[in-house]
Formats: sequence, structure tokens, C-alpha cells
Amino acid sequence: MTTSLNVIALISGGKDSLFSILHCLANGHTVVALANLYPPTFPSDNTDDEDLNSFMYQTVGHTIIPFYEEALGIPLYRQEIRGSAVNAAREYAEQDEDETESLVPLLEKVMQRHPLANAVSTGAIFSTYQRTRVENVAVRLGLVPLAFLWQFPVLPPYTQSSLLCDMRAVGQDARIIKVASAGLDESFLWENVADSGTVKRMMKGLGRFSENGDGALVGEGGEFETLAVDGPSGLWKGRIVVEGGEDAVVVMGGGTAVWRGKGVRVEMKEKGDEVDDGLERLRIPELFDDEFSRVLGAEVDSGKCVAMIDPREPPSFDSLPTNTHTSHGDTFTFTNITGETSPGISSTPQVQLTNILLRLHQVLQLHHVPKEAIAQCTLLVRDMSTFSTLNTIYAKYFSFTTPPARITVAVGTSMPKPFDVILSITAHKDTTRRTGLHIQSQSYWAPANIGPYSQAISVPIPYSPTNPPPTTETKPRGNEVYIAGQIPLVPATMALHLSAGFQAAATLSLQHLWRIGRSQRVRWWTAGVAMIPHSEDRAGQEERVLCAQAVWKGIHAYRDEGDEEVDVDPWDRQNFGPTFEDRVFRAEIPDFSTVATLGSAASGGVGIAPVRPPCFVVEVEALPRYAQVEWACLGLAASDLNLDLDLDVVSSGAEKRGTVIRCRGTGTRYFAVEILDKKGDGGIVRGLGMGPATLLLPPSSFLLPTSSFLPTTK
Repeated sequence: MTTSLNVIALISGGKDSLFSILHCLANGHTVVALANLYPPTFPSDNTDDEDLNSFMYQTVGHTIIPFYEEALGIPLYRQEIRGSAVNAAREYAEQDEDETESLVPLLEKVMQRHPLANAVSTGAIFSTYQRTRVENVAVRLGLVPLAFLWQFPVLPPYTQSSLLCDMRAVGQDARIIKVASAGLDESFLWENVADSGTVKRMMKGLGRFSENGDGALVGEGGEFETLAVDGPSGLWKGRIVVEGGEDAVVVMGGGTAVWRGKGVRVEMKEKGDEVDDGLERLRIPELFDDEFSRVLGAEVDSGKCVAMIDPREPPSFDSLPTNTHTSHGDTFTFTNITGETSPGISSTPQVQLTNILLRLHQVLQLHHVPKEAIAQCTLLVRDMSTFSTLNTIYAKYFSFTTPPARITVAVGTSMPKPFDVILSITAHKDTTRRTGLHIQSQSYWAPANIGPYSQAISVPIPYSPTNPPPTTETKPRGNEVYIAGQIPLVPATMALHLSAGFQAAATLSLQHLWRIGRSQRVRWWTAGVAMIPHSEDRAGQEERVLCAQAVWKGIHAYRDEGDEEVDVDPWDRQNFGPTFEDRVFRAEIPDFSTVATLGSAASGGVGIAPVRPPCFVVEVEALPRYAQVEWACLGLAASDLNLDLDLDVVSSGAEKRGTVIRCRGTGTRYFAVEILDKKGDGGIVRGLGMGPATLLLPPSSFLLPTSSFLPTTK
């Protein structure tokens, strides 16, 4: 069930901030207040320029903002913008005198008047700059950030115009009040941006100056700005009327023109003006992408799973190597970090994690590695019930922007005594090329990370001594992309997707990984790991293993290029030609064009269609939120890969399979190999392609040393 939030809606007057309110209402939330920041007034300034050209806020048309309180019937609070863009970085950290900090007193004032307020909404679509700043302030104030329009054009039906079509469908009227693009002139001013005729004209004008999926059609690059004046009665109790005139259009330099009306008033709507409140006509994006919807219907092979070892005889790992650190070029790993108070004496999990982080900090300092260089963490706990309190301690240490991606699982009695917590990390010493994706807003796109870990961290692929890193004159070979473990959360509600069974859960959590991977330009996975919680129902567990593998196999099914062709409307073909592409390009994963060469065994003589990264299914004690499944992968954002698949027959007559991925020009290799155990009755699966510092927990819940998972260089 969706938890209803009391939302403070940040509004600029633009189409997106007002439309996002409708999505708040459609998701069962209550909007308790409107909040707006306006540009400062300068008594000595005799001009009537109302546009501050803020990096953060839309300010053109701000004089109309006071009328929204009456038009929507929601109390409005305003605050003057102070400061400037002191911190112009893509990711934001608290900075004195930055204009972002103007949000703090504004939201605090609203929260004093509305003490039940617990969320804040924005209309951000592609602007990481805007989103991260609102998130930073919201989280500091204990508010849940909502951004229901985030990445909206890359959601089904994957068109830039889908947002404008949705606005038209519910009757939102937003007028263009500023144009600042060579493709748009003053004739667009005061046009309804969602009108079908206006949309077609904009497509034609912007097509020559935009790239596929850049958001130009929705104004994300500053091509135009809008002022919402009317909408469905479920939100709009009145319509804003602005009188024009011959002098309403002001043409400025640099291809910019603005519309400035006069005589603003609100006309209240009579009951019965509309047959419904409009929310029934509001389209909610489909939960599954097209390709994952097809996977949902995939048949599960009725094969046989062979356990790695007898689950009735769990192995002992008293000799598990701990507190091991290694350094290979720019890559630094510290694996199986423990925090026992003294040998043989147990302590609480909280004390252990505190000691672990202290030990980590000391080792990082010794090797001159800043903690901000950490790309990925694997956190193992004995009991998932301790995770909440452990997370608070963890968060205090990783309190910087774009914290490491993280995988967390509970391993139960498989964890050697006296340990209750074990941490492993991977760091890339050169932080100048470390980038991250940390989205804390709830949206329809992928689960929010309201916590001390990023959805993804990208670092350069390691280089060997014989293959030195590129200089300023050479191009980098690509990135490793560490992605946080993904569980089947419905992004808009952050509730577990439970109603449709295990296959839907496995598909949804894998889709999260795909969407995050696409945003980070992942082109190939080194391996896939599906983690499932322990169950005494071994037959049911076997079905879940086969199901997870079927989902992985299904999404990797090779598709011809023709499968992605899109029908073009004859009118579009005649009027737009090749100048505008409304459909947003979504890169394929896997991208077979990245594979430069294949070993002979890899193609099997029939092409590359059968090739896909291996999939390992791992049984653990429990997962975060006690989810049914969690997926973890290491992605490669590289354009030149060599892939070899070796098939050998061992003495028992069974097959040994090994996959080797080589990143050309780096000397780095990623291994995934299956080896039979000495009894010959099961496969010992070691996902060497997962990257350093990742502990795999195979069926029967036992630990493998993390030192086994380092990529090798030659």
C-alpha cells in the first residue's frame, strides 16, 4: 500500500512543476503548500527585467506566482533568492552563499506552518544540477524528495513528446513566455506548449538544433520557458487570465524573446465546468519497459539444479582470510574487514562496524587513498534485523556526495564467529575521473537511494604496467561501472513488488539494473548475480533458481537491428524528414557491436547470438527489506572488448566453462568460470568477473574469499 505523504510543492510557474503536482495527487499524496523562490528587487534598478537567469530557478514570469494560491486553493509561501551559483558542480554539497541555500529558510517556514509536511516535489526531468540541490536540502530537513517527471521521456512510450501529450490529455494549459533557441522565434510566444499544432511546429524548428533524446522538446536545455495558467479541476479551482497587448512581445538580443502580459486576474471555475477532475485522464507510465514485458512471459526451463554442496552439511570458514588489502595500479581493495574488539571476544554488531570503519580509515590513510575514492562496498551482516542501526553508523562515515555503490546481504550462520559484520571495498585512487549517480528522489524511473550509497559509480578500467593509462592526448579505454544491488521496489512508491510472484520480482529488479546501466553507458556485463533468500522448500528454491536464469537469458536474447525499427507517421515523414527524432534512443545492453573479437568456441560457428555473460544464482540468508531477489552486476562502459568462451571436458565427463573478457589497450581481463568440485556432483561457480571486493555467497550460504574476485592484468 502506498504511504500518503504531505507534500510541499516547489513551483516556478512552469509546466513541469505544476504537472508534477498532478502526479503527486495521482499517487495518493496530499499537497499541503506551494513554495516559490523569487529574484531580489533592487531599488536602484529602473529596468523591468524580471528574469534573474538563475542557474537553479526559473524566474521569468515570477510576478504571476502570487495568483497560484487562489487558482489552486493551496497556501503559498515565498522567499527571496539570496546568493549565486557559488557551487556550480553537477553534484551539490552544502555551500554558504550559494543560491541553493535559499531553499532552507523557505522550507523551514513552510514546515513550521505545516508540521505534518514530510515531502517536497519538483518538476526536474533531466537536470541533475537541479535535482541534486533540492535533494540535498530536502534530506537535510528530513523531507522525502519527489521527482515524478525524472527521466520521463525515456519511459514508455520513449518519446520526447509524451510529456506534452499527457499535459494535453488532462487539459493543462501552459503558455510559452520565453524562447531562447535558434529554432524558435517570437511567433511561439503565448502559445499553449501542449497544443498539437504547437508541438509539431516546435519539432520542426528544434530538429535542426537538437540531438536525439536531449530534452529540447520539453525545454530542458533552456530552449523555452512556460507559465501554467489552467489545468484539470482536480487541482485548478480557477484559471489565471493574463491580458496581452501590442507591447507584450519583447525581442531581446541573442535570439531571445519574452512575453510580458499585464492585468493578471484569476477566474474561478463554476462547479460542473468539467465532467471529471482530470486525474482519471492522467497517464501513469508502465512499470515495465517493452523488452522486460516480453521477458515476463518467458518460459522457465524445467531443468535440474545441482547444489554446490550438501545444504545439510554447511562448511566451516574459520580460516577465512580477513583484513587483506591489495593495490594494482590505481585500483585499491581492502577485503573482509572485521571489527572484533579482541581475538575470540564477541561484541555488538554496532561496535564491530564502528571498529571496521576505523580500521578502514587508518588503512586508507596509510596508502594515501581518500575515502571519496571508494567505488563499491559489500556489506555482509549475520542478521538482517541489525541492518537499520548499522546503516546509521555507515551513513555517518560515507556522508559525501556520490558515496560508493553498495551490495548488502545477510549470511546467517555462514559468517565465521565471532564476526557479525564484514565489509569489503574497492577504490580507484584517481578521483578526477570518478563519477556517480545518486538519485534520492522517488520517481517512475528506478528506486531512490535515500541513504549512504549511490546507484552507480564509474571509474576508469584498470591498466597494467605494460599498458599504461592514456595521456591527455589519448582517449580513455572505458569505465568499470559498479552498480548497487537492486531489489524489486516499485520506484514511485518504494514498496516491494509482491503481487505478481517471483518472476515479476526478478524481472523488475533486473530492469532497475538495466536502466541504471543505460544511464551510465554500460555496454556489457561481466556477469550477473541473482541473490535469493534461504528457503527450506528446496523444490521451490530450485524453481526460483531456474526462473532467475530464464529472466537473465531472456533479456540477453539476441535481437536483429530491425527489431528496434519504429514506424514513422506519414505526416512526420513529409514535414520533418530526417531533421527530428521524437523517439528517444535507448542503447542496447548487451551491445554486441562492442565485441571486437570472439574466440572460436564463443560463437560456436553460428554467430554471436548465443553469447551472453554468465548468470550465477546465489542463496543467502536474507536480503534488504526481506526481498525475494537482489541482482548485482559489474558493467563495462567500453567500446572495444574481446570475448572468449572456452569449453573443456574434465575427467568426470562434465563440462568446465570459462568466459574471459579483455578490454583492449588496458591489459585487464575479467573471468567467470565454472569448475566441478572434487566429488563431481556439482559446479563450484566463482564469478571472477564481478570485480574486486565482491563476496559471492553460493547455494548453502557459504563464503568465498574476496581475494578470488580480483580482475587480473598481464
